[in-house]
Amino acid sequence: MRKEGVCMGEFDGKTVLVTGGASGIGSFAAAAFAERGARVCIAGRREDRLAETLGALRFEGGAGMYAVCDVSDEGEVSRMMAEVLDRFGRVDIVVNSAGTSGQFAVGNAEAGFDEWRREVDVNLNGCAYVCGAAIPSMLERGWGRIVNIASVNAFLASKTVPRHPYNASKAGVCGLTRGISSTYASAGITVNALCPGLFETEMTQGFFSNSFALSTFNRQIPAGRPGRPDEIVGPILFLASESASYVTGQCIAVDGGMATGSFI
Repeated sequence: MRKEGVCMGEFDGKTVLVTGGASGIGSFAAAAFAERGARVCIAGRREDRLAETLGALRFEGGAGMYAVCDVSDEGEVSRMMAEVLDRFGRVDIVVNSAGTSGQFAVGNAEAGFDEWRREVDVNLNGCAYVCGAAIPSMLERGWGRIVNIASVNAFLASKTVPRHPYNASKAGVCGLTRGISSTYASAGITVNALCPGLFETEMTQGFFSNSFALSTFNRQIPAGRPGRPDEIVGPILFLASESASYVTGQCIAVDGGMATGSFI
């Protein structure tokens, strides 16, 4: 049976770790892997949301768990990985979806750099910590897939809404992806990044709750609309599959054409 271009059961026996798995793109990915036979661990900071999301997953032959973890804390990431290995014995696939965003402009003397550090710690450092913790398990088996969730904001910036730490940290995720991929490609580990445009998640509710903001944003997207969950899940599943064994070090925009630079 096939769904969204990937065989159902294709991930039988695989262990998938999804950070930021309690909501948004992480939860979309977790649901898709669970339906395709994987053992899934979702990780995040909010235990109530993790428990709720895990309870809603439909497992087809696999199993699930959650781990409370702040990915910006290297020690917590190490503890989380130990929990996953204790339960499932291995980590085959990682989806780094944990992220945060706010408004901050470098040069605003009153703001300080707390927001900058917060976003870089979660979005970039957290991604590096999780990759570093997962790679030894992948090396043991000579196989692994890492899919980092960056953002179209790695390529694009807003004149009116300064998000400098988000721009920088997500661009950093793309650089990190290329670096790690080059180091481990010969070991059977692929590392890629997806750069989503506008999808309805907890982080983007400000757009979706404001019809004027949403219509304005949609006019900047050649496709003329936000993405659907299946339109980001499909690329995640592909990059995690055997079919993508020769795809590594890529940063792929999934954005309805925003990164083409089209404008009205």
